[in-house]
Amino acid sequence: MKKTVLGFAAAAMIAGTATQAQETPEEVTVGYLNLVNAQLVTKSLGLVQKHMPGVKINYIKVGGGGDMLRAIAADQIDFGGLGNPPAAIGVARGLPIQGTMVLNMLDFVEAMVVRTDAGIKSFADLEGKTLAAPFGSTTHYLLLQALADEGIDPASMKILDLRPNDIALAWSRGDIDAAWFWEPNLDKAVKDGGNIFMTSGIMEKRGYPTWDVGVVMNRFADAYPDYVEKFVAAECEGIDYWISNPAETAAIIATELELTLEDATRMMRGTEMVPCDTQLTSKYIGTSEARGGFVDTLEVTTAFLVSQDRLPEAPSREIFETFLQPKYLEAAISE
Repeated sequence: MKKTVLGFAAAAMIAGTATQAQETPEEVTVGYLNLVNAQLVTKSLGLVQKHMPGVKINYIKVGGGGDMLRAIAADQIDFGGLGNPPAAIGVARGLPIQGTMVLNMLDFVEAMVVRTDAGIKSFADLEGKTLAAPFGSTTHYLLLQALADEGIDPASMKILDLRPNDIALAWSRGDIDAAWFWEPNLDKAVKDGGNIFMTSGIMEKRGYPTWDVGVVMNRFADAYPDYVEKFVAAECEGIDYWISNPAETAAIIATELELTLEDATRMMRGTEMVPCDTQLTSKYIGTSEARGGFVDTLEVTTAFLVSQDRLPEAPSREIFETFLQPKYLEAAISE
C-alpha cells in the first residue's frame, strides 16, 4: 500500500476519481476495535466475505482510537472504526477518510473504574492519584470533559496513556488507582477490587454522547465505491443479526472475546446497535441531503479538544458534513 501523508487539505478529503478504478479489489483489510459490538458478529459469520466473493478479507485487531488513527495514517487498513473524539482528530488533521455508518452507541460498556480502597468518592478525590485511559479515545475525552465540568485540573493527577489490555495489567499490579476504558478488559478490573464510578451512558445524559463510526480510506472509496456499499451492507446484516438473535450473538461475543456467556450477555446490554435505516435519521448520520446530529457531536467534541490544546483549531461544519457520507448506507439499505 502507498503511505499516507498527514496534513492533506481537509476540504479535499474525498477528492479523487474512479475513472481508472478496477472492478474488484484483490483483498480488503479491516481494522477492528476489540469492542463488544456487531462487528464481531460480522467477522465471525464471514458476512464481509459473503458480500465480496472472491476477495481476500483480512482482519487486524486495533487497540484503541489512537492506534486506529496511526493505522489510518500509515495506510495499513481499508476500513476501520473511530469514536467521535478520534474521528474529530482525524478530520481536523486532514486524514483521507470518510464516515460511512454507525457502528455502535456507547453506554456502560465503557466506564471509569476506581479501586474500592482508594477513597475515591468524587472527582475531586482523584487529585494526586494515578489514572489511565487510552489517549485519543472516547474514554480519554470523557475523562477530560468530566474533569473540566468539575473545575479540576488534569495536571493535579497522573494520567497514563495505556491500551486497554495494558490498563488491565497495570491494575492487577496495583500501579493505578482508576481507569476509564472498556469491556472486556474493564470487567477484569471490576472483579479485582474495582468499583464502577462513572459510565459513558451517564455522560451521554449530561450532554456528551459517544459513539463509533465506520470509516473507509478515500483511496479505496475512489477505486471501489461498489465495494464500500458491500462492506456497509455486510455490517448492516451483522447489526440486524445482533438485534434479532441476542442469544446466538452472546455466544459469538463470548467466543470472540473469550468470555463467559453471562458476561457477554451483560456487556451486550451496555452497547446500543442502531438499525441501519434508523441511522439515516436526524439523530444519527442523517441523509445525503441533510446531515444529522453526528455533525453536531463532532463540532462539540472538536471545540472541547481545541480548548484542551489537543487540537490547534477546529474544522468548519462543512468539513464534518463532507466527512460523513450517508450515500453508501443509503445504497446498502435500498437493495
